[in-house]
Amino acid sequence: MNNLLLFFAIVLILCVFVYKFLSKFGVPMLLIFISLGMIFGENGIFKIDFNNFELSRDICTIALIFIMFFGGFGTKLSMARPILKRAISLSTLGVFLTALLSATFCHYILNLNWQTSFLIGSVLGSTDAASVFSILRTHKLSLKENTASLLEIESGSNDPFAYVLTITFLSLSAGGINFPLLLFKQVAFALVIGYVVAKLTMVLLKRIRNLDIGFAMAFLMGTTLLTYAFTEYLGGNGYIAIYLFGILVGNSNFKGKSEIVSFFNGVTSIMQMLIFFLLGLLVSPVIAFKYIVPSTILMLALTFIVRPIVVFNLMYFFKASKGQMLLTSWAGLRGAASVVFSILVVVADREVGNLVFNISFIVVLLSIAIQGSLLPYVSKKLSMIDEEGNVLKTFNDYSDEENVNFISFEIDKAHNWIGKSIKDIQLMPGVLLVLIVRNNTNIIPSGSTIIETGDKIVLCGSTFDEKNSRIHLYEKIIDKDSDFKEKAIYELGKNLFVLMIKRGERAMIPHGNTIILENDILVLADR
Repeated sequence: MNNLLLFFAIVLILCVFVYKFLSKFGVPMLLIFISLGMIFGENGIFKIDFNNFELSRDICTIALIFIMFFGGFGTKLSMARPILKRAISLSTLGVFLTALLSATFCHYILNLNWQTSFLIGSVLGSTDAASVFSILRTHKLSLKENTASLLEIESGSNDPFAYVLTITFLSLSAGGINFPLLLFKQVAFALVIGYVVAKLTMVLLKRIRNLDIGFAMAFLMGTTLLTYAFTEYLGGNGYIAIYLFGILVGNSNFKGKSEIVSFFNGVTSIMQMLIFFLLGLLVSPVIAFKYIVPSTILMLALTFIVRPIVVFNLMYFFKASKGQMLLTSWAGLRGAASVVFSILVVVADREVGNLVFNISFIVVLLSIAIQGSLLPYVSKKLSMIDEEGNVLKTFNDYSDEENVNFISFEIDKAHNWIGKSIKDIQLMPGVLLVLIVRNNTNIIPSGSTIIETGDKIVLCGSTFDEKNSRIHLYEKIIDKDSDFKEKAIYELGKNLFVLMIKRGERAMIPHGNTIILENDILVLADR
């Protein structure tokens, strides 16, 4: 046991430092971790003979649950709305067309039988979210026409549909399957369960009083696993449910969200290291090399024929620009999910699965190495880089909120503010009275509000955390894309209070008809 722990400790630390070093040169994350796995593998330096595909399937399934959840959690719908329809068309119909065209190519050009061809097409039908996200973040690649959001939505949501196809063709090969019923159950159950569990989760997170952040993280992890397991139990697609669950939770506001984002970001990073290293450990380079020619031909066909045909035909109906279509075609990176799905084929049929696994593995390596490394260059050559944009705004873990510091104190019987109105109290310059808690009721004060004995006063100053009031105070910067821009205060909803607006050098207490402008800094309270 101690030797196993020592091995994983060394691998984890090595992964972090190697990635930190090589990422400076634009080497994609997946390529780094898979290469490390191959170095430790049977044909590498350390000669570890590992070929347990059943165990690998189970480990990768757990890892993909959290990777897909965080992919949905990090998707910012407010930024994605303009391209949502074209992204969904690519992640659904695009996967089916990619699988069909790839299977046709494998059958007629590579001379593979239809069963093997459709399995290869299915596992390679999706694009890789982890690699796309990593490249966009690492290179701070902000793209014109909301293309970054388009790629994020597509790559984050198309893995479940590739999984559906893989399971379908595996089931068809076994015979006795009702395809329309299987497809309906996979999608319908997933959407219903993902939606219901997400809504219940948010209700509970907001209603449970004084829930410690650590327990909130544990609760969210539990509901994530519940969503997947219950969906699979009923015959639905757990990955679709997980992705929808992640989107709904990630685009909701709740206390401690920033800490939870950091936690799941760390969990996802570890899962990505684990899954990529494990795939590298599984592959035998000596055996895989036998498939280098057909795999290279297939990768080139996917990149320059299949993907462009699918993208141009689907995005043409949404009047996408030529530049966006060309860049989206190039950014169709194949990734870890494809190799993971090929493991399912190995477990079901070892002979066919070994062929599918090795071809998929090489296609993924070539795709990440060539398409991934050249994505920033291609974006620049197509004049699709938005120099003034910020790609981090397309992710939910980007924060346009700044912590506001507060001082809170209680008015005792001897305090000289008792009986005075707010306008008659002299405060230090830059200090504002923003909230009064009276008998567990939150009062947004005006100049005529009279202070009473027992009032809890909140001033801008050091941190305020009044648990009994169940109130969360924070700042929000209004940029050009904000949903609050050009809205009146009364339009924001009854559970959100604007306590103060910083506009330029001025600090003002707003009223219901005050219009929010770009570059305003709002001091907000929500409950």
